[in-house]
Amino acid sequence: MLSYQTNFLEKPENHLKAAQALVRSKRAQGFAALNDLFRAGAVPEPPPNGRYAGELLAPDIAPGLTQFFQGLFHLWMPWRGKTFAASYGRGDNIFTKDSYLLARLFNPLYRGFVSDGPKTYRGFAFRTYKAPGLFDADRTVLKIDYNLKENPAFTVRRVLDELVKLDDNLYLGKAHVHWWWGKWQTVAYFSLVSE
Repeated sequence: MLSYQTNFLEKPENHLKAAQALVRSKRAQGFAALNDLFRAGAVPEPPPNGRYAGELLAPDIAPGLTQFFQGLFHLWMPWRGKTFAASYGRGDNIFTKDSYLLARLFNPLYRGFVSDGPKTYRGFAFRTYKAPGLFDADRTVLKIDYNLKENPAFTVRRVLDELVKLDDNLYLGKAHVHWWWGKWQTVAYFSLVSE
């Protein structure tokens, strides 16, 4: 387990990379280290505003599925980050154009995709607000809530991300899914840095 007692605030990006590497060799310890980092973070003040490059740090869905998606995301990761409009408490996600046809195939009725230049498009809007963490009720986090009527009801609307600030330009997020059988699960950790 990593220690964040004394030098965490000096080099949080080093702790984040170390936790991510630990996930690959000792999965349970790596996720515990990521959770420790998340709990050591602070609610973002001021809230994020503008474009942020994203990195999926570690998925954790279910045995077998996690390894499959880890391998797939190692070869091809279309998610590139998020945009935030802090004054509106809104934002959306950035994806590479090579995923657009697949996104349309899996979301045929969704009308929220917008072009974002020659290489990317955006979609799956969210609203943001501060509240206690889903599994960290003793911490205030920035909620990234996809439960909006314009999002696909059976998939995207079941996602709730949470974000904390680790450094001036480094944020750590947890992605949660509300499964159809009623249980919430943390399915991934991700990071954001302003572009």
